[in-house]
Amino acid sequence: MKSNGITNTVYETIQRDGFAGPFDTGIPRERMAQAASYVDDVLFERRPNPLYGRFSVRDYHLVNRGLLEILSCEAIVSRAAQILDENLLMWRSKIFCKPPGEGPLGWHQEWGAFNGEEIGNDRPALRPTAKRAELPWNLTVWVALDDVDADMGPVRFARRSHHRRFPIAMEPLVQSEFFLDPFLGIDTVEELVRRARSNALVLDIDTALYFDTIDPARMSLEEARAHVIGRLQTEKGAVTLGFDPAEHEIVSVPMPAGSFVMFYERTMHGSSANNSQRRRLGINARFTPSDTTVYAFRADSRPIDGSNLDVSQHACVLVGGKNLNHANRVIGRDELLARLD
Repeated sequence: MKSNGITNTVYETIQRDGFAGPFDTGIPRERMAQAASYVDDVLFERRPNPLYGRFSVRDYHLVNRGLLEILSCEAIVSRAAQILDENLLMWRSKIFCKPPGEGPLGWHQEWGAFNGEEIGNDRPALRPTAKRAELPWNLTVWVALDDVDADMGPVRFARRSHHRRFPIAMEPLVQSEFFLDPFLGIDTVEELVRRARSNALVLDIDTALYFDTIDPARMSLEEARAHVIGRLQTEKGAVTLGFDPAEHEIVSVPMPAGSFVMFYERTMHGSSANNSQRRRLGINARFTPSDTTVYAFRADSRPIDGSNLDVSQHACVLVGGKNLNHANRVIGRDELLARLD
C-alpha cells in the first residue's frame, strides 16, 4: 500500500473511518445517463441475467461495456490499488435501485467471506491468503448513476465501526435487515406471479414454486401478496445484534451522478428511506487482491454461491497488476472491453 499524494489521504481516511469519499469518477454525465438507461431496461424487463440464467442484478460489468468502463475507471482503480494491493481483481458488482417510497435498508456489515449468511447460506465466495487473514481483503465502491439527494435514501455509514464484528441472528426473512417491499410497482396478480415464477420477485430467493399448489387466477392482488409473505416467513434472513446507531457517528453520503464512495464491507452501513419522488440508482463493485481465491467451488459439481446463483460462468476482471492466483478464472480488463465492443 503505497503512499503518494491524495491516495495516501484516502488510505488513511478509510483506515480510520471505514469509508472515504465521495470522489468524482471524471466520467461525463451523458455517459452516466447512458449507463442508467441500460440499467433501467434490465430492471424493467426483469430478464434473466445472461451469466446466471435467472433474474439477478449481479455482475453486469461482465455484460455491458459502459458499466465496466465506469467501475474500472482510473479514479476508482488507482485508489483501490493504494488501499488494497496493486495486483487487483474486480470480482463482483451489483445494481441498487431504491424506488420512491421504499423504506430503509437495515444496518449490516460483511466480514469478508460473502457466504450468503444474510439469507441463511454458507458458501464462502472469497478465501484470502494466510498473510491477509487478519486484514480486510475486500473493498467496495458504490457509484451513483443518478444524482442522489439527501431525501433519496443515500448510503450511510457508522464511522469507525469496522473494528468490531457485530453478531447476527437468523429470523424470518421479512423481519431481517435486508428485506425490502417486493411488491412496489406490481399492480396485477399476473405480474406478481410472473415475477415469482421467474425468480424475479425477491432477490436471491427461489420463489418459482410459490404458486404451484394454488390457482392464482382465483386470488385478488391482496391475497396473492399475503400468500407470498406467508411463504417468505419460512425463509431466513440476518438481523444485526448489539448495534445502536445512537452510539455511533452516522454519516449519510448524498452525491451527484458519477461520484463514488469507498468502504470496507466491515463498516456498518445501510441506507435511509427514499422519501423523494425519484428513484435512486447506483451500482457497486467489489475488489480483492489477486492472490485471493474467488469462488473455490466454481468448477465443482454444485457451483452455487451464497446468493443461490450458478457461478460456473463467472470471471474476475484483472484491473491492475498481475494475476497471482491461477485457480481463479480471470480476464484482463482490456480483453473484456474488446469482447464487449
